[in-house]
Amino acid sequence: MNWLALALAAWIFLALELSLKAGLALGDSTIAPSFLFVLLTLIAMSASPRASTWIALAMGLAMDLTFEIPLKAGGPPATVVGPYALSYVLGVQLILALRGVMIRRNPLTLGFLAMVGLAVAQVTLVAIFSVRAFYDPIFWEPARELWVRLLSCVYTGIVGAILGLVLIPLSPLLGLGAAGAPSRTTTRRP
Repeated sequence: MNWLALALAAWIFLALELSLKAGLALGDSTIAPSFLFVLLTLIAMSASPRASTWIALAMGLAMDLTFEIPLKAGGPPATVVGPYALSYVLGVQLILALRGVMIRRNPLTLGFLAMVGLAVAQVTLVAIFSVRAFYDPIFWEPARELWVRLLSCVYTGIVGAILGLVLIPLSPLLGLGAAGAPSRTTTRRP
């Protein structure tokens, strides 16, 4: 794995996440794709489980540091470290479990895995903030947030399938080898 290229790609996709999300939102809603999770899905499809988990934790931490949640009493929004990191790790665990039964070189696979992995991450995130809203003065509407975030998962899946046309052939630049190539198995001959 090429860690320098991976860090650069993560930086670019985080910038896309922060800059294009509002522009690509559907109407006046906050339903928008997650570019960073598409990249994380590509990595989880090819990298080792340990590396994928650590990368998910780092990308989730980056999202935690850029996500601001409004407070009920007004004032400056709060930044909470941990919810995105934990939810991204859980989303990647589902991708790692499913990647063995998927055709990895297919862009539709990238879109599907991004959608279901992000769905797990978003449900986890909504659950964490919903529990936190009981004792913390954050402004959080669980039902609305869950609905918007699940629709964003579908949107991310569509964008992931489109980006897969470019990302899968470029994955060797990230040091992911032949992304999605069948895993090597060693067999012993008698």
